[in-house]
Amino acid sequence: MDTKMTKDKKKNRKVRKPGRHWRDGISLLELHRLFPDEDSARKWFENIVWPDGEKYCPRCGCNDTQKSTHKTMPYRCRPCRRFFSVRLGTVLESSKLSLQTWVYAIYLEMTSLKGLSSMKLHRDL
Repeated sequence: MDTKMTKDKKKNRKVRKPGRHWRDGISLLELHRLFPDEDSARKWFENIVWPDGEKYCPRCGCNDTQKSTHKTMPYRCRPCRRFFSVRLGTVLESSKLSLQTWVYAIYLEMTSLKGLSSMKLHRDL
């Protein structure tokens, strides 16, 4: 039996197995070039949370927001007068890890073939 390719008996074509060298994706070096600092990771998360670019408060849902000078909460909701960031309302909310570290963790989880244990992720990060 060929270790690289197997034949699909129904359609008589060769099927590629997962985990081989022909998988598409980016390397760890390319990931570092895409996210060299915390600001680039923050922009990436903001594009995911607010795809239309309009920032809204995760507490009240209002889009009447303004930039603030707060260290960890860069936005402020005018109606409810509370500060918020891209982390608020997500699993990243109570994390002490930087957003850049979270990007690396997501990459390692997504590129792992058989899953990734939390201890392995802890050691790698």
